Amino acid sequence: MIPSGGFSALVALRAKQGELEALEAWDRMEQVRGLQPLLELESPGGVSPSKLDTIETAVRKLHQLHRPVMIDVSGVAHPHGLGGGSAGVLGELADRLADPVDLLDEHYPVPFIPVVHGEATDGEVTVLGRLCHELGLGGALRIRTATANRQNIEQILERLHLDTAELDLIVDLQYVPEATERLIEHVATAISTSAEFGPFRTTSVLSGSIPSALDRTSTWHQPRAEEQLWQSLVRGGLADLRLGDYGVVHPLSRNGYRSKHVAVKYTCFDHWLYSRERTQDTQAETPKRSKEGPRARTFRAVCRNLVDSDGFTGPDFSWGDQEILNAAEGRGRALGATSKPVALATSHHLAYLVSRVAA
Repeated sequence: MIPSGGFSALVALRAKQGELEALEAWDRMEQVRGLQPLLELESPGGVSPSKLDTIETAVRKLHQLHRPVMIDVSGVAHPHGLGGGSAGVLGELADRLADPVDLLDEHYPVPFIPVVHGEATDGEVTVLGRLCHELGLGGALRIRTATANRQNIEQILERLHLDTAELDLIVDLQYVPEATERLIEHVATAISTSAEFGPFRTTSVLSGSIPSALDRTSTWHQPRAEEQLWQSLVRGGLADLRLGDYGVVHPLSRNGYRSKHVAVKYTCFDHWLYSRERTQDTQAETPKRSKEGPRARTFRAVCRNLVDSDGFTGPDFSWGDQEILNAAEGRGRALGATSKPVALATSHHLAYLVSRVAA
């Protein structure tokens, strides 16, 4: 097992089909050793058994690669399970992971790292603290700058009954379109205040700069404010600070709708490369013998834009990059799935983060 805290970058991923498909294909040990996944479960109407099945599968798979997963279920508004609240969902998941999949399964029990929010209730913090002890990997404390005050941090630590050395501190800024001096100061203050209680196992700054909606087509660049923020803090004296981001999606979830465009957000050194095209008209003439729908054909065009750009890293960089090249050159299948752009871009992003912090 990779030791808790043994990572150089952190990525917060929603427990959805695209992100989970990328994790399923993620098997390069040099990347797994350097990157800490944080799975976020958001389900306002409760957690179905099938949803827990998908998360269980992902956690078991990464456990076989010796990578423990951080799990955050604070986005579950009305969860079922033991005790209610986020602690109940995590408790149910822990029970599932305590047993083998079948008689031949030797990779159990499967521990994980519970995430505790700065806004959690006293009761939730207490139960999550017990779960952290039971699983044996400590926990992760995820705070906003507004809740990073001495009184709140002290109360959380007292109820968790964990030393700071058993906790990964995550300062979460959510959407950050620009790394301003004021924001940098607020983050530095939050980290400094938290450190007064002792050295944390790791400290990460988590943010994302992808807007909630793109408003252009073709290809264009946008600075990665999350990297600029992290670099500024490191240069300011926080040498051990980990870079954290939200993968290839906007940090805040929104009601889903079927877009009339297909877009891929592709990570490059210090910037995003966006490739976006409007879905081809279903009434337009299609190539003879083509069985693909308009969305799949548009996705191929988006991939061709990426492959023809200066930012494409080549098919050997990740599973997603190989699939992007396949789509651009007429290969691949199931390209019309709405989760496909996220899956391939996330795969590339996982490889990028490890290479970025090692640069």
